[in-house]
Amino acid sequence: MVHVLGCFRAKPEFRAEVKAALLGVRTGSVEEEGCLGVRLYEDRHDPDLFYGDERFVDADAVEFHRAQSYEVALMQVAEKGLVEPPVAFLLEDAIVSEDDEVSRSAEPGELVAIAVFDFKPGLRDAVIAAYERQIPNVRGQESCISFNVYPVIGQPSQLVVIEWWTSPSAARQFATTDGLSIETGQLLASSLIGPVPEYLHELTEMFPKNP
Repeated sequence: MVHVLGCFRAKPEFRAEVKAALLGVRTGSVEEEGCLGVRLYEDRHDPDLFYGDERFVDADAVEFHRAQSYEVALMQVAEKGLVEPPVAFLLEDAIVSEDDEVSRSAEPGELVAIAVFDFKPGLRDAVIAAYERQIPNVRGQESCISFNVYPVIGQPSQLVVIEWWTSPSAARQFATTDGLSIETGQLLASSLIGPVPEYLHELTEMFPKNP
């Protein structure tokens, strides 16, 4: 499987056009045999920032996807409508086997959060070891819908965290009251190049409206 996380920062005047092009990709991808799913998100606090989470059966399926008209249209919009070219993170398998993917879209009151962490030299392995303990703990919470952590291919100092909670308040309560979560947060604070909050993006899932 090929798993790609894309990041798109729109120029404010092109925000609506970029969003529409992204949604066009999601709509069209449903018909692709080799596409295992596309999820799209917009940042709750930065309206010009979008994320795309794409999965394909193999590299040939990715090549087919990139050649489709809706993907070509997105790249044409991106050329004029983004602050910088899209950033793509090619993800390895999750460090703890992925929990079962939830097929439904996130509800408006739920929280999806994504972080692409950049670590100081030599500290990434310690954080991975901490997450290997923390991930089962997080998944065991009734308020956690999904929680996965991925290394980034070709970027040994990075990890991507994708989490999904029943509400923002449930996520914050767990992060600030659970002992192992507090311990993991402290390790992150001392291991990252920048402050933890700079990496965290609270998101709302985007999906085409029903006719």
